[in-house]
Amino acid sequence: MELLDLFHKWVPLYLRLPVLFLMFFVVLTANGIFLGNANEISSTLGVYSEPFTEAYNALYIGMALGLIFHFRLKLRFTNKTLLLFGFTTQLLMNIVCATTSNTVVFVTACLVIGFVKISALIEVYVIWMYIWSKKLDTARLYPFVYFTALSGIYFMFWLTTWLAFNYDWRFSYIWVFILLLVCLLSALLLVENNKLKRPLPLYQMDYLGIILLGSSMMLLNYATVNGKVEDWFHSKWISAACLGSLITFLLFIRRQLRLKRPLIDLNLFKLASFRRGLFYFMVLGIFLPGTFQGALTGGILRYDATTNMELNIYLIPGVLTGCIVCYLWYFFKRDPEILIISGFACFVIYHIFMYNYFSTSLSLNEFLLPSFIKGFATAVIYISVGLLTLKGLGLDRIISAGGAMIMARSFLGSGVAGAFYSYFLYAQRIRHLDYLAVHADAVDFQVREAGKGLYAQFQEQATLAASKELTGLIIIAGIMLLVYLITRYFYMKVIGWLSPPVPAV
Repeated sequence: MELLDLFHKWVPLYLRLPVLFLMFFVVLTANGIFLGNANEISSTLGVYSEPFTEAYNALYIGMALGLIFHFRLKLRFTNKTLLLFGFTTQLLMNIVCATTSNTVVFVTACLVIGFVKISALIEVYVIWMYIWSKKLDTARLYPFVYFTALSGIYFMFWLTTWLAFNYDWRFSYIWVFILLLVCLLSALLLVENNKLKRPLPLYQMDYLGIILLGSSMMLLNYATVNGKVEDWFHSKWISAACLGSLITFLLFIRRQLRLKRPLIDLNLFKLASFRRGLFYFMVLGIFLPGTFQGALTGGILRYDATTNMELNIYLIPGVLTGCIVCYLWYFFKRDPEILIISGFACFVIYHIFMYNYFSTSLSLNEFLLPSFIKGFATAVIYISVGLLTLKGLGLDRIISAGGAMIMARSFLGSGVAGAFYSYFLYAQRIRHLDYLAVHADAVDFQVREAGKGLYAQFQEQATLAASKELTGLIIIAGIMLLVYLITRYFYMKVIGWLSPPVPAV
């Protein structure tokens, strides 16, 4: 792979850094779907909100597939071509998202956005890596990457929600269009079109493998997100989607085992650090979704959409602190296992806060501390587990491994877990509501007549009981995970003490 400078030589440094940061910020946040205004879109179009959750998951499925596919593109096209292609296609797909009323088209556009944004992202990512470390040490770069990504996404959630709430949900896309056009113009004028010495053809790419893997993940995405509204396996569509997902995934694995140049090197799964990293990202899905906090703030405390999304801004100081701690931690070469344990411990503490916060009266300021803790934990886990997953891999293997990591972290982990949490919250709320209704029927006639006006309170109490019950289960799972992590840590330390180092020959 040829790594060349991005800009023309006449572009001054004081212009390069702002342009690089703007490109990095925009390519990470121009996602086509913003969860803050998903309810506004569904209300305007008169459809369920589930397709927009499906579109959000499709974005990360597309990113994972694009990262796996990009290595071959990097060997075939120049950096300017990839940048222009990435920003242009993102702009066109965001226009589709802003104008379409067809949810299938919307989901497909988000899948394409995720796939093509990697073309622009990698080019900017490589330059930032050189800026932060001449030795290409990703431990120096990751804190900056995740601060920009997480803080940028949280900010865009709030901004797009504010625009949708005060004006119209399509207004949020206008700002995205402007930012993408500025990036596109900057790439056109400032980026040098470095010719490749040995451009390689694309015919050796496993296109069928991409289709099989993408089909498997999108069918799983459909099944998990829409299971609540279609009653799971009572629906022939959900059953067919689950069966199709399994069959296409098995066909994908079979194909990878037989190909000379597989899409994903399955030997990666022989590496203990890679397996552990994927496992931690899958487990992260238990703690990361904000389903129950959203049920509390939106369903119980009756915060409006803008105030509800403002809580995402409260996460940013925690993200910044976590990124600074991680940078210093790896700079002074401390034990990364302690960092991973600390991150998951902070998630457990956050859920303990939320367990005690479930009530019908809570001020906005009381979310400051738990939001800070959650932001800190998110940054720490993303960075430390990301570095663990890609530990010791060469540049050619990092790209495909990174695709598997994104798939596990952002879809198979938190995406699938968020969909199941939404269903379990709904099911448990109905169960608690039935319990309250039975007890209301058991009292005398006058109380029952007065109880007719208490339906809204019954709904609130049922939501509180269901949220608290499920949050308690998350806390128990978190404690069990911490016991495992701490036990494993001390076990490995004892093994290290008892096994003397082998002398060099």
